Amino acid sequence: MGRPKRRRLGQNFLVDDSVAERIVAALTVSPSRVLEIGPGRGALTQPLLDRFDRVLALELDPNLISPLRRHFGSDGLEVRQGDALTEDLESLLKAESPWQVAANLPYSVGTAILRRLLPRHDLIQRIVVMLQREVAHRVVARPGGKGHGLLALERAAWAEATLLFDVSPKAFRPVPRVMSSVVILDLKPSPYDPAVLEGALALAARTLTKPRKMLSNAIAPPPEAGCIESAGLAPDARPGTLQLEGWVRLAEALGKIA
Repeated sequence: MGRPKRRRLGQNFLVDDSVAERIVAALTVSPSRVLEIGPGRGALTQPLLDRFDRVLALELDPNLISPLRRHFGSDGLEVRQGDALTEDLESLLKAESPWQVAANLPYSVGTAILRRLLPRHDLIQRIVVMLQREVAHRVVARPGGKGHGLLALERAAWAEATLLFDVSPKAFRPVPRVMSSVVILDLKPSPYDPAVLEGALALAARTLTKPRKMLSNAIAPPPEAGCIESAGLAPDARPGTLQLEGWVRLAEALGKIA
């Protein structure tokens, strides 16, 4: 079952104008179309309208739709009720693609929404998103570094990422108990065959559940002798130190043996 609606609607609204301006400034001049996910009470909406020709605001909470339309009446603004976790991105964005995305994502669903957007370089060029700081650091983590796991590998497959700045809890109402961070993601096509990439990420997801074990002991079922070395990897390497390319080679090697 999905998250209860009440929890998913829970959001810490941004109230610091300077933070909103910095997020909007991180978007590029072109394309001049921006999808704003979760506009809430509109902290990002006006700065977006000041800079861009078209803003499509996707808001889950039906109680916020009318206030947004009344307060930000503009020829360049469209407010639509919808769920970024389930909305048909093709029908929403394809006719006018490419887009940019700006968002202050609720902590409870931020990772899930980001995972939906990452592979969509066909629709989106740049994403500037605010996430819980721990999640943001996992997005940009490098192999062998703290927090490097499946989310970092997914990001590496489809985007270049930059950690932009941290945001204090005081910038929100209600005040959260955690820090937030803003990340820029420039989407790109993956260089790998989709089926191969899917297999590599699935292998990584299973193996990274045992991050402290050596690769030879973490893979289940255990690989045949020489399989890891044939992928150019050391059997005693830790799963969290592997780059995406290493997982791709390993998945291919395991597939050939299977």
